[in-house]
Formats: sequence, C-alpha cells, structure tokens
Amino acid sequence: MSNKQKQELWNGRIEDFRASGLSQKAWCDQEGLPVGQLGYWLGKLDAATDATSNSRWVNLETIAPSGTGISLRIGSIVLEVERGFDQEVLADVVRSLIAVC
Repeated sequence: MSNKQKQELWNGRIEDFRASGLSQKAWCDQEGLPVGQLGYWLGKLDAATDATSNSRWVNLETIAPSGTGISLRIGSIVLEVERGFDQEVLADVVRSLIAVC
C-alpha cells in the first residue's frame, strides 16, 4: 500500500472515529486496531492540517514579570500588560501583531 493510500485510509478511519463519539480505546477495540496506530495517525494528520491552515504561531516569551503586570516579547516587540488592562484592546493589539509578525 502506498503512503498516499495509507493516508487516505486513515483519513477515513479518523473521520469515522471522530463521528463515533467513542474513546480511542473503545473505537479501536470495535475496529480491531491498535490504539497506538490511531494515536499516531491522529497526530500525523493533525500536524499536516496545522501546517496547511492559515493559523500561525508566534514565539511568545515572558521577559519581566512584575507585581503590577507582565512584559512579553514577541519577536522584537515588547508588550507590557498592566493589571486592570482592557481585554478588548489587548486582543486587538495581539491580532495586529500577529498580522505583521
């Protein structure tokens, strides 16, 4: 079986698993498949989906926690968030940063 055929087979199996509402173990027992194989393919296909989606990850690093807030470094940008901040404003700022990073 080619890799493409295996991927297509497992895409179908994962759709069936997710539609079943069963736990991984219960579904694998029902289908006669090892739980480890399902876990492997879930991870592999989810990683492929993440790589082709429009979502992007940004490296976010805490650089200076303080008693009044926190400073975050996003690439070369430092974002200081103080206690009592406006959550909507922060969400807008983060969306804008992600768009340019």
